[in-house]
Amino acid sequence: PFRQYWQRSDGKIERVHDELYASEAFNKAYEDLQRQEPEPGCTLERVVCGLMFWSDSTHLANFGDASLWPLYMYFGNLSKYVRCKPSTSACHHIAYIPKLPDTFHDFFVRHKKEPPTGDILTHCRRELMHAVWRYLLDEDFLMAYKHGIVIKCADGIIRRVYPRIFTYSADYPEKVLLATIRNLGTCGCPRCTIPKDLFEEMGMVRDDARRTKQARCDDHVYRSKMNRACELVNNEGYGVKSVAVENILSKDSYVPTKNAFSEKLSDLGFNLFTMLVVDLMHEFELGVWKATFMHLIRMLISVGGNVVQEFNSRYRQVPSFGRSTVRKFHTNVSSLKKLAARDYEDILQCAIPVFESLLPDPQHDKCIAELLFTLAEWHANAKLRMHTDSTLDILRSVTHTLGSKLRSLVKNICPSYDTKELPSEVTKRGRRLSRKRAQGQARQARQNERTAEASGSKPKLLNLATYKLHALGDYVWHILMFGTTDSYSTQIGELQHRRVKRFYARTNKHRTTRQIARLNERERALRGTGVGRKPSPTRKLNKYTKAELSVRARMQNRVHDLLFIPPEAHHFISESRNNPVHLSNWLHTKESKADAALKNHLLHRLRKPGQADDGTEYTSHDRSELTIKNDRIYRQRTFRVNYTTYDVRRDQDSMNPNRHADILMLSHDVDPSTGVSLSGHPFTYARILDIFQVPVVQWRPGTTPTENTIPVLFVRWYELDTHWRAGFQQKRLPRVRFLRADNPAAYGFVDPDEVIRGAHLIPAFAHGRTSDYLESGDSIARLDGDQDDWRFYYVNWFVDRDMYMRYRGGGIGHI
Repeated sequence: PFRQYWQRSDGKIERVHDELYASEAFNKAYEDLQRQEPEPGCTLERVVCGLMFWSDSTHLANFGDASLWPLYMYFGNLSKYVRCKPSTSACHHIAYIPKLPDTFHDFFVRHKKEPPTGDILTHCRRELMHAVWRYLLDEDFLMAYKHGIVIKCADGIIRRVYPRIFTYSADYPEKVLLATIRNLGTCGCPRCTIPKDLFEEMGMVRDDARRTKQARCDDHVYRSKMNRACELVNNEGYGVKSVAVENILSKDSYVPTKNAFSEKLSDLGFNLFTMLVVDLMHEFELGVWKATFMHLIRMLISVGGNVVQEFNSRYRQVPSFGRSTVRKFHTNVSSLKKLAARDYEDILQCAIPVFESLLPDPQHDKCIAELLFTLAEWHANAKLRMHTDSTLDILRSVTHTLGSKLRSLVKNICPSYDTKELPSEVTKRGRRLSRKRAQGQARQARQNERTAEASGSKPKLLNLATYKLHALGDYVWHILMFGTTDSYSTQIGELQHRRVKRFYARTNKHRTTRQIARLNERERALRGTGVGRKPSPTRKLNKYTKAELSVRARMQNRVHDLLFIPPEAHHFISESRNNPVHLSNWLHTKESKADAALKNHLLHRLRKPGQADDGTEYTSHDRSELTIKNDRIYRQRTFRVNYTTYDVRRDQDSMNPNRHADILMLSHDVDPSTGVSLSGHPFTYARILDIFQVPVVQWRPGTTPTENTIPVLFVRWYELDTHWRAGFQQKRLPRVRFLRADNPAAYGFVDPDEVIRGAHLIPAFAHGRTSDYLESGDSIARLDGDQDDWRFYYVNWFVDRDMYMRYRGGGIGHI
């Protein structure tokens, strides 16, 4: 393990937080290990093996009740960029946790002469879970935990390896089982004993102090209480929720089940409560944000009119971005049908322009916009794959702001709207009543049904007293201790479910758990021998012969577009000549005098290579030195640009002129000495209208003519709306618009080397469309079917984490 530091340009040194093996918890475990007495007669290097666990129950088929409860394990010594990819097979299937069998009800009735209550069933499920873990934490594991295992590592060096458990990722119901606390109890957090009626104070200074003071600890007091309560239940015949048991455990919401981790590891200094890490996917994307978004929809419905229809229409018009960063919204978002966590993430990233001016009260509209900005900023910070001390300070500050904004929403805005259940919530409530009738709770179900029929949709408020909101205050501490949240997100385990579902399809649907285990072992054995490895698609494409590529021209274009680009290359534009365009025909269709502009641009590229285009106007004599070969240029379909991300990785954007190909470049008014833009905005924006390879011949007196092929982007420029105050302090996205067509600078040519990456520009729907920039009608400057332009566009800072860090600053890879 090691600790990483970064020296900023101003000389300040900051700690870097990313991998588990560079985290504070891993370093502390390593230092504690080195302080221990070595094994007698052993001089081997002693190292820590970090264990990270995931568990989650999953359905194996779309129909039926086939399910599996896998327990996955990863080694934290591997980089998360390798470990978190399902294709690397870094996941180890440790166990498939059983559930209570259907015959348990008959067994209980046979011995107790009465059916089991819900409390008894819940207690038995907890006992079963910890019985599995007692079996896994056996004597061999404890021996390795105390004395290590001698292993010959991949580098050929023999070391003594000590396993240590660092994280356990699970959703809230499983955290409750593992922490042996009551589900949604008075103290519902598995990491602290703060009462749930104080959960809504998340972000306050006193709330931060409570988390430290009231943190759960596996100490002597906890174990004494648990032992006494379990003795009452198991030996003296008291009920699980009897008064005697509740007097001992109810204060901190514990339950009478001996915790396997406490039994096995507490004497070795292990605190089981710290391993239950935060879960961004369930706690925020499917938790706080989903609940807030649903309540905002309820508010729009209460406004009436066609507000909800306008809301859905706006989302459908949001452009996609990247290969899968933001996908197209094809259905009505307000219906909330079949939305996964990634869909809610996309909805949040694009929400600010969509909600603008939908509420009748301008003050409410402003508050909602600031809340959405804060939610998007918190999400971007919490999901960063590389943090520094500065970005953690920002996350801490935004967490405080988010709590304040949510409390303001509930107190000052929500009372003005008569919010009721959504249709989907009414349907879900009806299904719950049906289940209760099926389970024999007929009287209560009929009473609830009569109440529901009398009232229709029930009033619905935004509830802030939830564990998921409370958990947001723990993110800074967890990143400091265990690294960034992408290392232990439950999304990693969810991706592994695809594998067991694939195994299930290969079983005969009888005793499936055993067959899935065998298939997993067989696949792992084959992978160890190298059998069944498939060549990468890129290499296969590169092995096509010229004869094969010339069979179909369209296939040839696709192959050129998909060719592998070395990471060190800045960009790639195909050199295909399958789509020639005669220069005279192309110039005839332009809205500007592009002939002179094109040659000015090409001359600048040839005479001043590597320098940004400064708009120099060359004379006709200078331009006569340049000839475009055969008066033909060659149109290309895509432009791909590589860039370095904030976490020092290489990534790529792909732009197609037919699909909102907006690009981001350094602002033209940046002072070279200070690097500061005079306008206060660091970037400039353009939309790619065409991509060309231009073959040119340069004739200079006394020299041999030279021939070059120069890639060129033909663009339509945006300008910054300087009357709109934007920024993180104002909680507003910057706004841009097209230049008017009669402006000589409205169109131009761009050197692909000047492009930093793609940009995501979302129409400012509230300001409507206009033909002021370009007369109405079809034009190559517009997408197919568009007759006019949006008056403004918002620059989406939150489309991905790299884009956010480019505007926020502090990205290590951006220096």
